[in-house]
Amino acid sequence: MNDKQLLIVGIDPGITTALAVLDVNGNLVYLESSKHLELSMLISKTLKLGKVVLVGTDKYKVPKLIGAFATKLGARIVSPEEDLQVDEKKIMMSYFTYGDEHQRDALACALFAYKSLRALLAKIDYFIKANNKQDIKDKIIELVVTKKISIKSAVDLIEKKNEINKITEKTIVEKLIDADSLRLRNKLKKYEREIKLLKNYNNKLKNKIINIESTRAHEPKEESRKTIDFRENRIKFLENLLKQKGKNIEDFQGLIKKFNNIISNINNYYVLKKLETLGINEFKFKNKILNIQQNDILIIENPNIISKETVELLKNIVFLIVCKKTISKKMENTLPFLFIDAKNLKIYEDRYFCFVEKSHFDAEKTKSNWIQKIVEGYRHEKELISR
Repeated sequence: MNDKQLLIVGIDPGITTALAVLDVNGNLVYLESSKHLELSMLISKTLKLGKVVLVGTDKYKVPKLIGAFATKLGARIVSPEEDLQVDEKKIMMSYFTYGDEHQRDALACALFAYKSLRALLAKIDYFIKANNKQDIKDKIIELVVTKKISIKSAVDLIEKKNEINKITEKTIVEKLIDADSLRLRNKLKKYEREIKLLKNYNNKLKNKIINIESTRAHEPKEESRKTIDFRENRIKFLENLLKQKGKNIEDFQGLIKKFNNIISNINNYYVLKKLETLGINEFKFKNKILNIQQNDILIIENPNIISKETVELLKNIVFLIVCKKTISKKMENTLPFLFIDAKNLKIYEDRYFCFVEKSHFDAEKTKSNWIQKIVEGYRHEKELISR
């Protein structure tokens, strides 16, 4: 179920612009009028309140501001067959308190949109109760309202998408884990063979020393003593090497166990793709393996090393980047990405990929000013277009 509440918005554009926000039950959530309510501010304020699915206007011809607002947020517009009259608006306002005529008109726009939606909401509510679909209620409303599809089609689309996402994510991670597990098992077998050879060689040396000592009843000459000392030192070296190989085997067995545990609980983890820096050589080399795609999450060792070419390649497909080293404020404000500090995340690492628990990651994302980052990106895009 969506964490954000679904919203119905009414806007009265002009020198003084007014914004009215209702939830899908018709309750007033927010009401404001100001000379400073430009498009970016309207988007920022509504994003903080929830997900807009319907935008109402009191004009037959939809104003440009309302059209741009709905397009940016993926909402549907509702307009009357002819402009609403003042008397109609006052009747609609009988149960609400407002500050000025701009707030009155914005609220009338929102109420008009809500009334046009009531019958459909009742139909959706009946379907949800009859089919026990309460867990995806908001997603159904959002799709039916914004995409104008049937309730059944919306349910099929949501459940099919959820199933595909689960299967795809699990399949990808299983392949990654299988590849890593195979690599670790091969190393494990290699170390086991080496240990077996070392043990055999070690036993041969010990037997040779025993034979030498048993055949000499008197103190060995200096040359023989040196030979024995060398072999004893060699045995100690091999024993230490055996211990090290044994430790390596334990480490690899631990990694295999850890990855098997992750894959069995894959729905609780996000998969992060690793880069050392944002330099172009690092990106080109690693991307042959990582195949970075739309909405991937990256984890960067040192985000302060960047290339403009890398930023251009990533800016339209990646939004979230986890940093191991703290990124400079100047660079963070310049780059079109949202940076999250790795120190508060529970991360399991491999050579090219990391796995982070979703609960920790979502909590850190909530703390960051990600909405402001989106708004700033929109402003920057608007400035480039206007040049």
